[in-house]
Amino acid sequence: MKLSEYKKKLEEKIKLVVSYGQLADVLGMSRQYISKIKNDELDEKKLNILNSYFNEMSTDNEAKFFKIPVFGNVTASMGYGISVYDENQTGVYEISSKLAKDIGIVSGKTQMIFASGDSMYPTIEGGDSLLIDTSKKEIYDGRIYCVRIDGQLYAKRLQKIPPNTVKVISDNERKYDPFYVDFSKNINFDFDVIGEIRWWGRVAR
Repeated sequence: MKLSEYKKKLEEKIKLVVSYGQLADVLGMSRQYISKIKNDELDEKKLNILNSYFNEMSTDNEAKFFKIPVFGNVTASMGYGISVYDENQTGVYEISSKLAKDIGIVSGKTQMIFASGDSMYPTIEGGDSLLIDTSKKEIYDGRIYCVRIDGQLYAKRLQKIPPNTVKVISDNERKYDPFYVDFSKNINFDFDVIGEIRWWGRVAR
């Protein structure tokens, strides 16, 4: 395998750009010399040195990052609900493991979807990305959750009202009134907490 081919495959594997200068440092060569041999076949010794170094780097890189599946076609409404729930993963989003720990999200139980509408404005705006931890379904007063109501997804603030009622709150109170789900009565729609929204963000616009 040529050094240039190794570099290309390595970058695809570890999802990082690797310079010839970095390869030179790993192999203990000058940067001028490695530019001359980039189209030469790697001998076994050089290949072993590179594999040993970058396998460790790959493992270390994976430990530093937390991978979150992205469902780009899934939208949590902040208005009147979105009935389409496309469960096909469309990408992967990486955040630092430290940030994931600080946020308190759980590996394998977190996914990214997107907000639509204005009922949670100004806290959350349409188009914002939402990190949902599906392991956190217990309702704590005032926190924001992704909920499914009558087959539609919503991003809403929830409040428990003992003994059996949940208050569903929109931050845009001027436009959207709160409503109540009383589980002591027979309700004619499904209600399910998908998970707590642990983080939301937006691209500057």
